[in-house]
Amino acid sequence: MAIGFAGALSSTGWQDAILVVPSLALAAAVLLTVRDRPPNPLLMVGSAVVGVATLVWAALEQANPAGSAGIAITAAVWLTHRRAGRAALLVSTCLGILAVACLALLAGGPDAAVTVVLLTFVGIGWVLAVVESDNENRLVDLLEQAKDNERELSILRERNRFAADLHDIQGHSLHVIKLKAAVAKRLQLTDPDRTAQELTAIERLTAETIDQARRLANSTHALVLAAELANAVELFGAAGIRTRVDHPQRAPGPHETEFALTLREATTNILRHARPTLVTISITPDRLVVRNDGADRGKDSPSRGLATLGDRIREAGGVLDVDHADDTFTLSVSFERGLS
Repeated sequence: MAIGFAGALSSTGWQDAILVVPSLALAAAVLLTVRDRPPNPLLMVGSAVVGVATLVWAALEQANPAGSAGIAITAAVWLTHRRAGRAALLVSTCLGILAVACLALLAGGPDAAVTVVLLTFVGIGWVLAVVESDNENRLVDLLEQAKDNERELSILRERNRFAADLHDIQGHSLHVIKLKAAVAKRLQLTDPDRTAQELTAIERLTAETIDQARRLANSTHALVLAAELANAVELFGAAGIRTRVDHPQRAPGPHETEFALTLREATTNILRHARPTLVTISITPDRLVVRNDGADRGKDSPSRGLATLGDRIREAGGVLDVDHADDTFTLSVSFERGLS
């Protein structure tokens, strides 16, 4: 068989080689023009017709094993642009090339079987090579698309984080300013000194809000638990709400940012959605609990803000729990001991 292969290859003259050039040229044109767009129908039909004629000639004349390459490439390009039944069409194409190659058996001759094998091997080899190359290109495109999607998702996550932080800063500060403005309006005639204090506080809060927004835009904003705790006690006192704090005086723990964010959200929600007389704040290195009375079950809880807060706490490895029993509302955030 090896001697037959060598004989078939050595018997191919330059005339026979030239006769397969039109088929190969058309197939190459088809292959090169479909990288970024669908194949041209006229070019595909022309290449297929010339390719089939070249394969029939190569089989009958037992002239050139490359005679099957043109139709194989054209058929493979057609296969790669089919969406349904590609496996069945691939098998049918390979069997079709084999069937045409078997015309060499009808022509007879000592090298007929070798010609059939060579034409079939070359043809099927080109079909599989083009199809596999297309699959690799599709995989590369999918990977690039996945990378693009991941980049877009990262941008969206960052935008959502920035929007949530900006909402926390401005929403909380504006609500505090509104509360202090109401106090100043109520006391402007009876207590000018207290009114002046409240206006000064409003001015200070406005400046702090602008500064926090600027630092947030520059990615340097960080919440401080002690400042949020002092602010919460001051706000509750201004609203006539008693505050009880259980907070050991020690260095901030590893979850200071999450606790400060939770305390800010809890303070805002209590002032907006409850009529409490007492707020209890308990802080340990691994747990923060904010409990208030005066919670109205008839009102919807501020679920959107708490849902966003819960997502951020989970991302940090903690758990946010909410409990509403009778008129008492409890918000707690806990982390596993020793988790940093």
